[in-house]
Amino acid sequence: MAGRSAMSKNRKRILLVSVNWLGDLLFLTPAIRAVRRAYPDSFIAVLSPRRGMDFLQGNPHLNAVIPMPEGRGIPHLAGWLPLIARLRAERFDAAFLFHRSFTRAAAVWVAGIPERIGYRTAKRGWLLTTAVEMPPPDTLHKVDLLLRVVEAAGIRADGRHYDAGLRPEDAQAAGDLARELGLNPSDRVVALHAGANWLLKRWPARRFAELADRLSERYGAKVLFIGGEGDRPLIERIAGEMKSRPLVSAGRTTFRQMGALLKHAKLLISNDSGPLHMGMAAGVPVVALFGPTDPKLTGPVNGAKAAVLFGSIGCPVPCYQLRCPANLCMEQISVEQVLAAAARFLDD
Repeated sequence: MAGRSAMSKNRKRILLVSVNWLGDLLFLTPAIRAVRRAYPDSFIAVLSPRRGMDFLQGNPHLNAVIPMPEGRGIPHLAGWLPLIARLRAERFDAAFLFHRSFTRAAAVWVAGIPERIGYRTAKRGWLLTTAVEMPPPDTLHKVDLLLRVVEAAGIRADGRHYDAGLRPEDAQAAGDLARELGLNPSDRVVALHAGANWLLKRWPARRFAELADRLSERYGAKVLFIGGEGDRPLIERIAGEMKSRPLVSAGRTTFRQMGALLKHAKLLISNDSGPLHMGMAAGVPVVALFGPTDPKLTGPVNGAKAAVLFGSIGCPVPCYQLRCPANLCMEQISVEQVLAAAARFLDD
């Protein structure tokens, strides 16, 4: 690993420049934890897009979460100027750059942070004091890819498990919602997440509808659809094809509250998405549905509580196509396969 160095133990103020998506933020939590274990008395802040702030504010290893401007190009540069001024005033000693953005590296450099550790790219290598060489593409799980950044500073990983960052108030809100939905401690609840930020990662809606009915018939399960507000139209379409009536919490929880609500479930069945990884962080068994993405790169890290169905048909993965005429990889995963995987966790 080029540029490997050990950060001085007297570093008192550390900035972590985060990744973008909620699932990736869960992948980042082992690295955050490793930095805290190495520097237990330091002030550690994370620079995050606004969509990740609520989740990160629950992380017990962080002292502060700083919002980051979003958008690219000259029109958005003005938003970075107040942030650079704040970073300069905060007088950070070191920054770990987990995202490979040139803009973020330049902002940290302009802010005068003396140690800057991150992955080398053709454009930004000169902005880093410790430039970590990228491994060959698509060879490391994202957890390990992010851990490599802190390992370049001589920090040892403290396991690969995720930190959900759940607070007592999240459990309280989830409990209130569970009671409102009519859930009882004795219920066999199966949570389903049908959405994903990328359409081709979604298992067909008609299959989710059939699966939900079969789970209700076979196990007497109460089926709970989780997700965000943007998932509600999809869930309404699925519910319209069902014989049974599902419960819906989508759009009614924060990301952390979703994790707390999942603790009321016996199982989560989900596409490759943030809620899948939150389920893993919350300790809920999962059945993970993969097609255009590779479970070796973004799949569950705890095999004991996970069953992965990978609908690969021989196409290169990860596949970054935005459109596919058939989406055969996800179509290939049958309801029977999902039920068989679910039986591992639901059969007494």
